Amino acid sequence: MKPFNLEIKNPEPIVKDLRNHFSNNIHTQQVYLRLSEQQEYEKSSSHTEQRNAFGMSEELLPQILHAFGIRSMILNQPHDLQPLISLSTTILDQKIYDKRKLLKLNPLVQELQELFKKSQTIAFDEWSGFNSASVLWPGLLEEIIAPLDKKDLEFIFYMGDPTDKFSFQVEDALEIISRFSRRGEVTLAIDESEALSLWRILNGVGKNIFLGTQTIGDLKKKYFSLFCALDISRLLIYSTNSAILFSADEQFVLSRKPVDSKIELGNNARENFICGYSAGLLIFGKVPHSIAMGLIIFGASGLNNNMPDLVAVKEYIDEWIEDFEKPDAIFLYQ
Repeated sequence: MKPFNLEIKNPEPIVKDLRNHFSNNIHTQQVYLRLSEQQEYEKSSSHTEQRNAFGMSEELLPQILHAFGIRSMILNQPHDLQPLISLSTTILDQKIYDKRKLLKLNPLVQELQELFKKSQTIAFDEWSGFNSASVLWPGLLEEIIAPLDKKDLEFIFYMGDPTDKFSFQVEDALEIISRFSRRGEVTLAIDESEALSLWRILNGVGKNIFLGTQTIGDLKKKYFSLFCALDISRLLIYSTNSAILFSADEQFVLSRKPVDSKIELGNNARENFICGYSAGLLIFGKVPHSIAMGLIIFGASGLNNNMPDLVAVKEYIDEWIEDFEKPDAIFLYQ
């Protein structure tokens, strides 16, 4: 484990690299399965294929996957989703309240395994808002993923706000998340307030105990201690002005372009970031580029939080590059 030594990354060359990538027409066999609004599921029979800014075909995430706490996936090639969609409708209509039984249904297990064979990235819902995580996530890992003997997957988890959870619940969640490291790379993404709450819980510091004035340096050391306590590949902590990454290979701060507060708190904000970040890991293989890509997709989503198209992505990148040329850029990006 490296000692605490945060590097300040200059985002300008990273963003310019991304602009060069998007200057060409992009087309790929990869498929992005996205979480959808309920009405889109109801009209799924009329859903037409579309491609996102990465040239990936976009399809609706089958509802059964969301029932397992999955928010989105990227597949390395097209896959016939219709059998899984049909099973989803049949199974969910039965209202099986003990969701552990779902992983004992052979037709479902077979369809899930066929899908996961083609998967590259899997992003999960916020743990704090998904009550079945302690049951279903280990089941997914043990019953579906492990038998495939894949060890090159990218898993992305969001903690959410752990403030009102018991310490044993939080510790159990982190242990479950760490198990996925046996099958690939795990990123845990949290915002700075969630990170401080998590630090309090793991260190037995009550939420009503005053910590005194916390400098930026104090907070970053707390974040680093969190990473040291976790058995995962990457800890990503983001705020309104930066993203901080801790991993065994690198530690850095990447300043980000500020966005409208409505975008920051939008319903699809995290999904949009996940789309950019996970696609960036596959396309560039570089974590700084992947984080910047997540920030671009998230920032370009607009006030309606719609997934941006290629034109919107290019415009957002150009605006970010223009920011670097402003006289106060040295203060904005440090």
